[in-house]
Amino acid sequence: MTQGGTALDGFEQQDATGPAGFSWRDLIRRITGIDLGPGKDTTYEHELLDRIRTVLGGAFPIAVLNFKGGVGKTAVVEALGSTFAAVRDDRIIAVDIDAGDLAERHGRRNPLSIADLLRYDAVTQYSDMRAHTYMNSFGLEVLGLPDHARTDWRLEPHDVAKAFSILRQHYSVVLVDCVKAVNSAVMDGVLPEARALVVVSGTSIDAVRKTKTTLEWLWHNGYQRLIASTVLAINHVEPGRVDVLAAKKLDELSALVAATVVLPFDRHVHDGKEIGLDRLSKESRRSYLEMAAVLADMFPGARVEQNPWLGAGRPPQGR
Repeated sequence: MTQGGTALDGFEQQDATGPAGFSWRDLIRRITGIDLGPGKDTTYEHELLDRIRTVLGGAFPIAVLNFKGGVGKTAVVEALGSTFAAVRDDRIIAVDIDAGDLAERHGRRNPLSIADLLRYDAVTQYSDMRAHTYMNSFGLEVLGLPDHARTDWRLEPHDVAKAFSILRQHYSVVLVDCVKAVNSAVMDGVLPEARALVVVSGTSIDAVRKTKTTLEWLWHNGYQRLIASTVLAINHVEPGRVDVLAAKKLDELSALVAATVVLPFDRHVHDGKEIGLDRLSKESRRSYLEMAAVLADMFPGARVEQNPWLGAGRPPQGR
């Protein structure tokens, strides 16, 4: 896709076999008058879009987390949130509680933050909420933390509860870019509110071990319900194949969660700048569509797929 198009331009493009977008299906239709219909890829992507657009009657908070940093968690929040926002017709927000670089990956920081929002006794008007967020070109809003270099304000568990009470009045999908200390008091406020999790894992053996620790901690601390609504996002933050041992461990972890999505290495994400769906590779866009679809399958009343491998269609290959 060329820069400047919309997200849906890339999601709904036809099957093409050449750089100019030549379609053999169009050729057959022109010569014979026979319309073969859309190809398998196009049909599959339309199915993904339909699933992502599942009607949602209330807020659906999704916590994105891992004990380990450096696995691309914030980039996943931004790209996944933008995917939801580009496809759905309601309001989508990502909330930064990790003091990371979500604002930079999003494009711009609103000078007002969650600290300013929480000073209100109540936020009943969407316009008041909107004043504290920044919306990117795909429709995703981000609510950030204050600049800690300029304030001593810190997020507390009671702040989390109040923030969710405000957010659920105005948004359908709420993504939370979580702190790495999953066992912290702040996460004690986040996890009971979450309806689904995305656990982001790198492909190094250290990252995989931290992912295993994250899932084990959740299981042993009363969050078995969330394990059943967890997507494991295997994120290739560097190019190259996966170590044999790491691939085996990831395959074992995938059996514990609802679904596994493989996110391929993407140069645009690796650059560390603002993320645009229209600048992701076709493979990355497909993977984020699949992740959003499987999360939408977890919406109340929707059909839940049982433990599919998505993205690569198979476990990462070891070397």
